[in-house]
Amino acid sequence: MKNKFFSLSQITAGALLATSSAFAQYTVQVGYADVDPGASAGATSGPYIPANTTSLSVKKQQTLFFSIAYDITPNWDLQLALGNPPTHDVKLRLINPANVPPSVAAQEGQLIGTVRQIAPTVFANYKFGEASSKLRPFVGIGVNYTMFDQAESTALFNQLSGGVTNNKLTDSWGLAAQVGATYKVGGPWSVSGTWSTADVKTTLTNNTYGIERKTDIKFNPSVFILSVGYSY
Repeated sequence: MKNKFFSLSQITAGALLATSSAFAQYTVQVGYADVDPGASAGATSGPYIPANTTSLSVKKQQTLFFSIAYDITPNWDLQLALGNPPTHDVKLRLINPANVPPSVAAQEGQLIGTVRQIAPTVFANYKFGEASSKLRPFVGIGVNYTMFDQAESTALFNQLSGGVTNNKLTDSWGLAAQVGATYKVGGPWSVSGTWSTADVKTTLTNNTYGIERKTDIKFNPSVFILSVGYSY
């Protein structure tokens, strides 16, 4: 998975470096991102699990954001958005508590695992106004690639599953979109506020001594970003 991540980043960085234009300008941004995964998980299915009883929820996290953008024209830029991959808490969600043993029902909302999300995204952004404008709203559309690693089970989840459980989530490609505004503070410096989202789908497989259980998860993330930019 890491090789795929670096390949996407290298291809995009190469495209940014190879592009030439009379309007050429790079902007590097660093800031704070609040990541709400907006996870919608179906029922976990597999051996020894009553149908439509258990699922999971994925909690929000904050992390460091950074990106690099290249102006192609005064109104269009190409941006590679990255960040320090956040690690999300995963908690037990019961769909039908009455159909599980009381010992399991009592664990509703408890931490059952963690997972790290790596989500490089390429945006083509349209910036409104003139290049000399102080305030420039923008909208962007792009492609997101999300991969998951370091998916760890807690002792509680191992106990509920019947033993040490290994977890794996499939990678996801999907469309992404963002909207925001940039304000030029002075010289090469600027500040930006952005909201972005992406279409992310994955399947979680829990493997306990060869017994597999699966959960389909759809993410509708809301990512709010405040950043400082430097243009050169």
